[in-house]
Amino acid sequence: MKRAALITAVFLAFLLAVCTAVPGARAAAGIPEPAGDIYVQDFAGVLTDSQKQELVSLGRQLDEQTKAQVAVLTVDTTGKDTNIDAYANKAFRQYGLGNKTMNNGVLLVVAVKDRKIRIEVGYGLEGALPDGKVGRILDQYAIPYLKENKPDAAVINTYKKLAAETAKEYNVNLQAHPKAYERPSSAQASPYSFWKQILIGLGILILIFIDFKFLGGTMTYFLLNILMMFFRGGGGGGGGGSKGGGGSSGGGGASRGW
Repeated sequence: MKRAALITAVFLAFLLAVCTAVPGARAAAGIPEPAGDIYVQDFAGVLTDSQKQELVSLGRQLDEQTKAQVAVLTVDTTGKDTNIDAYANKAFRQYGLGNKTMNNGVLLVVAVKDRKIRIEVGYGLEGALPDGKVGRILDQYAIPYLKENKPDAAVINTYKKLAAETAKEYNVNLQAHPKAYERPSSAQASPYSFWKQILIGLGILILIFIDFKFLGGTMTYFLLNILMMFFRGGGGGGGGGSKGGGGSSGGGGASRGW
């Protein structure tokens, strides 16, 4: 029994280290459940913490003033059998962006490894953000940066433009106006390196060894029981934060590759 538990614990520790070391690992299969504030779902690890906070602040302000929601979702890939148009529409509906009756949501989706980007627009904003206009926004605010391998700049500038256009539709002014883009330093862009995560995994293994050596595995069994309860419960949507308002999309928007 102890040997089986030890093997399971070692496997879980290794899995934890690998998954946390590769930010987009969870996003490869299907549409990830939203984590934290709905406005920024960065599963490909494109943005720094400060960049996320800036966009979340802007998105929350827009939401509070207009009930419209602008969100960004980054993933490594949409999957080999799913194009980005269908993926974005499904993600939009799953997240329920915008007010339920106004359907005033906007979703920016970036599939980094696929080299595809799309803006999906809810029914209620198709007048303010028609397909042609959305395509021009991608051409001017996203594609130039993506071609220079600056996905963070593409996300930031496109998100801010979409927020500004949405605010304009409701005749409101957002306090956080777009700033000149500054490329973060390598230290900022990669606060958690791959090897740091591997060291965390090794640290977990050492703690498990000590637990079995001196405590008979008491703490390991306890944590395994908690994990089993968690997985039986189906996980969750990533905790607190602003959620989608129940809006929907009819497929309006535009897509690009780079």
